[in-house]
Amino acid sequence: MDVDKIIKKYELDKEIIKIRRHIHQNPELSEMENKTAEYICRKLDEWGIEYIEGVAVTGVVAIIRGNQPGNTVAVRGDMDALPIYEETNLDFASINKGIMHACGHDSHVSILLITARIISLLKDELKGNVKFFFQPAEETIGGAERMIKEGCMENPKVDYVLGLHVEPAYDTGTVGIRYGKMYAASDMIDLNIKGKSAHGAHPNEGIDTIVVAANIINTVQTVISRNVSPLNSAVCTFGMIKGGTVRNQIADYTRLEGIIRTLDQETRLTVREQIRAICESIGKVMGAQIEFNVTESYSPLINNDEVARVVENNAKLLIGEKNVVLEEYPDLSCEDFSYFAMNKPACYFHLGCYSPQNGPRVDLHHPQFTIDEKCMILGVRLQVKNVISLLNKGV
Repeated sequence: MDVDKIIKKYELDKEIIKIRRHIHQNPELSEMENKTAEYICRKLDEWGIEYIEGVAVTGVVAIIRGNQPGNTVAVRGDMDALPIYEETNLDFASINKGIMHACGHDSHVSILLITARIISLLKDELKGNVKFFFQPAEETIGGAERMIKEGCMENPKVDYVLGLHVEPAYDTGTVGIRYGKMYAASDMIDLNIKGKSAHGAHPNEGIDTIVVAANIINTVQTVISRNVSPLNSAVCTFGMIKGGTVRNQIADYTRLEGIIRTLDQETRLTVREQIRAICESIGKVMGAQIEFNVTESYSPLINNDEVARVVENNAKLLIGEKNVVLEEYPDLSCEDFSYFAMNKPACYFHLGCYSPQNGPRVDLHHPQFTIDEKCMILGVRLQVKNVISLLNKGV
């Protein structure tokens, strides 16, 4: 079972670049990944791999069934692009104006396709089954949750899930792994404050919703600084405030919009309710009416230690211990792979993708973001190794 020989024999290191460049040049936004899904299905047909299309509308679930009993392992790759004008000047830059694969999902799909290709060539040696989740709408509505609701984890029932994300903070040839809490839960706050208008020279005759909002903004931060352990992490940010129409009038209405980020479900619920209580209490004391609404978004992404250890050990075997970064801190960004990780033991890890040949190091979601394409074949080799390890785990 020599994966490197398979890669060389079928020139999969060249194939993965062709696939990535095609997808990069033809990006599609969340819930509109129709042509991307069609392209994926054409490749799966070419290789004789079984699949179901139309999962969560534009998603694709492929499956390779081994000839021997064993676990079922799922591997996920997200497909959607971002509403960003590309500024890379690549020969294969986006032809869809204002849409760009600025988060590396083009490489995730490419890695997943070539991983499926290699696993299909190893089919006769497999114990168990391997599923491949080509997932839509990671950037917006949480396509992972929708795919789960539509049964992607069933028939056969998935035992373990793997996922990765290219990471420009790391050089190509390195891998970042974190045990336990990795990404935050995300909740969106909408706060409507209703007061009473008056002339700005007679504030005593009104209820000033801008002053109410200022008190709320300042006091809410004490939830983070005084109610969340210094050894834990949480964030509450109000990124938008709208109130008032003219400079000399007391504003009778102000709206605040913000986010809460937390790293576990218990902290999430506690912080959310404490912020609600503060907003409503300040409104009551100051005579304003408060409408507090929370829209729950992605759940916290928490890696399973056993699966993370499998990934760590395999990465060390492939690239050496010095090139495996054990990440010390979680990130308060969010990622809908969390729904898979809540459902079954899972590991989500970072694949270094930066080379100085790419130019300046820029972050994800930047209009000049690109990857060192050499990183992708390492992602394939590691995912194949992870799949094989988990297929045999505990069997």
